[in-house]
Amino acid sequence: MKKGLIDLHIHTNYSKEGILTDPDKIIEYALINGVETLAITDHNTTFGCIQALKYIENHPELCKDLNFITGIEVSCDTASVMSYKDEFGHLRSSLAGGVHLLGYGIDPYHKGFLDLARFYSSDTGKRTLAMYKYIKRFYHIELNKDELFKVVQEMENELAKNEDEPDLVLSNFLKYALTTGRYAPLGRKNQYENFCKSVIARDKETYENFKYRLKKCFNATNSELDEIAKQDIYEMMQLIEDAGGVSVLAHPTHYRPKKELSITDFELISEFLNKVTSHYNEYSGEFMRGVVGVELLHSSSLDDQFRFKFYDDLIKKKGLYITGGSDSHITSGKDNSVGYIRQNFSIKRLDFVDNFDEIINLSKKATSIRKQKEKDIEILKGPQCFKNVDEQVVLFNDYKLVHVSEIIESQTISKKLLSFENEISSCIFNLKDKLYQNKDVEKNDHKNPKALQEWVSLYKMYMQSIVDNKDVFFGNKDFFYDWLQHRLNFVGQAYEELYELSVMDADKQIQDDDCSYNPHFTKSRNIIKSVSGYLDKEIASYSASKVLNGAVEALQ
Repeated sequence: MKKGLIDLHIHTNYSKEGILTDPDKIIEYALINGVETLAITDHNTTFGCIQALKYIENHPELCKDLNFITGIEVSCDTASVMSYKDEFGHLRSSLAGGVHLLGYGIDPYHKGFLDLARFYSSDTGKRTLAMYKYIKRFYHIELNKDELFKVVQEMENELAKNEDEPDLVLSNFLKYALTTGRYAPLGRKNQYENFCKSVIARDKETYENFKYRLKKCFNATNSELDEIAKQDIYEMMQLIEDAGGVSVLAHPTHYRPKKELSITDFELISEFLNKVTSHYNEYSGEFMRGVVGVELLHSSSLDDQFRFKFYDDLIKKKGLYITGGSDSHITSGKDNSVGYIRQNFSIKRLDFVDNFDEIINLSKKATSIRKQKEKDIEILKGPQCFKNVDEQVVLFNDYKLVHVSEIIESQTISKKLLSFENEISSCIFNLKDKLYQNKDVEKNDHKNPKALQEWVSLYKMYMQSIVDNKDVFFGNKDFFYDWLQHRLNFVGQAYEELYELSVMDADKQIQDDDCSYNPHFTKSRNIIKSVSGYLDKEIASYSASKVLNGAVEALQ
């Protein structure tokens, strides 16, 4: 069994989204798969971490070798970092959908995280988080969230009673939010009136932007509220640091610019990292360490060799750490992907994990002197990695240690094989359609029998390359077997379709009194048949080894 593996991105049933597996079971899956460094990173809550810590405490012998790192994955609004004004003058984030921020080494009992989970559990709470964010962003005023919650709840009740006059009800929201409650920032006499005269009256554009957000927030429901409730990126980085942790940008290849902007995602993320990595906030007079790493080792990154190379170079240039994990959303025991960043590959070593204590200590130091307005912040940046992925990371499968370059190449070839399957299916469909229309298949544009034969030949060549090098393509033998079964199912269906196509073609040539009968699909059928035989042998070999291994284990 593999040991010493690393998985820094796991979800439990506290993340919801249909996930059924609780933290206790996740730890058991991790230990079964040989994961020794594990981080539970539920969406917008640390309850999964809290339960996992209790499980570890209650099972000391079972978990004695487990290096458990507390974590969270927070959905963040990035408008305060990168924004633009749309055609109506409303402020919008340049990043479509914001980003996900991973926090590691945090205190899961920190009040900020407990509040986050509590407010995210209801629509009223989500509106509270959104309005807290907007009031702070537009007017630089921090409110007490519990008091704001009551104001939001009252507004919801008033709106339900006065559905025909929502604008009239909402017009009082800012006043109530700033003046109501024990901790109201403008609760004393004339404070709010002076605020209106000196701030709102002078800056009508900001007020219109705030009103737009206010209406959108109270009109939103369900998934729209999840989007609106996303937390400000700076706010979350500060919370993570205050809770003793460090921030990492999750799955970087997920992010794209808003379609209205003429900028590439490469330029956007590069600029974004400039603004959230080791920066001095002139407005607050505080230094924030910000993002210290990027989750490059994620299944989505391995799908795109060009973006992977770009982010690898960018991470090296900025001196950031590389992290990674399975991002498992497990729904049953059959879906145990803990420890596998892409079905078959696992992380054996990470600089981020090796240096984790030092990384955390530097962040704690940054937090302790942040409010002292230190001008010389270089001392807090810590050792810069300046290493690419092959220097920071060791990957592993059931067969051997592997290089990231091998994984990227294998994923590219695997994707090509799937594209060949689509082309073969498309060719067969088009050719059958032509025959149904009683048309000659040889005149079927580029979807002709010769093109089909070329696709089938390429398919066989790539298939043999993958199977012959399965120790690179598949780190886990069970995954290889599942993959073989899928390919065999496709090949079997393709052979049946080709047989039906041959019969249709022969019937048409007979009807046309074609004395020189031309079997258009014989070669393609023979190639597919040979692929089927090849796969059958591999499956038989796997099954025999499985039986043998089972017998050996039984004897032991």
